[in-house]
Amino acid sequence: MTNEVIIIRRDDHVLEITLNRPEQGNALTPAMADAISAALRALDAETRAVLVKAAGADFCTGRDGAKLAPGTRATALDLRRLISDPVLDFYQVLRDVPVPVVTRVQGRANGVGCAIAALADVAVAADTARFQVPEMNHDIAPTLVMNALADRIPRAALARLVLTRDAVEATEAKALGLIGVVTGADTLEAEAERIVGQLAKNSVATVRAVKAFLSTAPETSFAARKELAALINSVAFAERFR
Repeated sequence: MTNEVIIIRRDDHVLEITLNRPEQGNALTPAMADAISAALRALDAETRAVLVKAAGADFCTGRDGAKLAPGTRATALDLRRLISDPVLDFYQVLRDVPVPVVTRVQGRANGVGCAIAALADVAVAADTARFQVPEMNHDIAPTLVMNALADRIPRAALARLVLTRDAVEATEAKALGLIGVVTGADTLEAEAERIVGQLAKNSVATVRAVKAFLSTAPETSFAARKELAALINSVAFAERFR
């Protein structure tokens, strides 16, 4: 499916989603978020991985969100329904994808762009990429982005990004735990394709088992993880040889 802002295609068991608004820095609109969410909710049974990438110089420079008309009076509940809930629901969809998600990041990844990168299972970034949570420069509390990042990076790293508003280089973003892989700008595409290509060769049962464990295990005790690991492993093997 192709439209003016999102390109979605399936290739060799991989769902590829391209942010296609390069002149605006791929700033995410509500329509873009809805298109991505719909594609992720409709994954077919043979999909092994999702690759999220962007056209142009930047990955995503932030959110081009819903705005109130001048003079409009709104309650806190109105603002939550219009602004907060749609963004948080979008992040939840990204979290709930049942197969591994890989992001390919170049240029700026600001605000929601930083969140999308961090919510991936493997974020691959060019060494020239920059990550920033700049909302407080506009006196906006970035709690929506913070919610996406809170279980991805340590508290000190989250405070560093949010309170300083500094743009951090890819190497530091990796050290903070925000992304997983840093590569040269000239090898970014090849490295992302290598990773999703490997995943495409696995069975659906295996990639879904690994994703299920990654999604659940960090919030459980050691004893519970032991049982979870045995259960998921057994189910995955049973599915492969059914």
